[in-house]
Amino acid sequence: MSHNLALFIHMAMKGVAAALVMLMLVPIMARPAAADIELFGGNPLFEAIKANDPKRVEAAFAAAESIEVQDFDGRSPLIYAALVGSLDILDILIKRSAKINHRDKLGNSALFYAASQGDTEIGEALLAAGANKDIENRQGITPLMTAAKLGHLDIVQVLLAKGANPDLRDYTGRTALMWADWNRKSTISRLLRKAGVRE
Repeated sequence: MSHNLALFIHMAMKGVAAALVMLMLVPIMARPAAADIELFGGNPLFEAIKANDPKRVEAAFAAAESIEVQDFDGRSPLIYAALVGSLDILDILIKRSAKINHRDKLGNSALFYAASQGDTEIGEALLAAGANKDIENRQGITPLMTAAKLGHLDIVQVLLAKGANPDLRDYTGRTALMWADWNRKSTISRLLRKAGVRE
């Protein structure tokens, strides 16, 4: 059991209010870096994406690899491409009709990972391909919320311009503005308030 989880359980026994305070201190999620992705079974398609090698990706498809294969965490090739940050591979997958809004076991989509990494180019490509701008993960957290929390101004601007709803609340009742305020991302807080967002 992790230290955070043990502390949360202890505080939960002390009272709901205290538990909610603890929840605010727990990170949104553990974001895997591309280099830290653990592959199951050495799938050629995942290996090619992780290596950021479009030619190997095409070769994997030529060898009849499935575009909707998933790793043990439920991540699809499209999510891998977003994590790696490869527009070329993303374009290959989109043209092959990859499921744009596929979510892994945490409920995170490719757009969520692009937002969490501040990758505006990948985010814009996914949105242009029809990604749900307000897609929520299992904690009710949207791409806008994670971008605001982590201080990624450019992707916040892109999401707002594409109509992302800043008034949505996650499982703790927080909005994107509240996440920005909590994490002292003052530039993003000002941007959201200028756009008319209120707590």
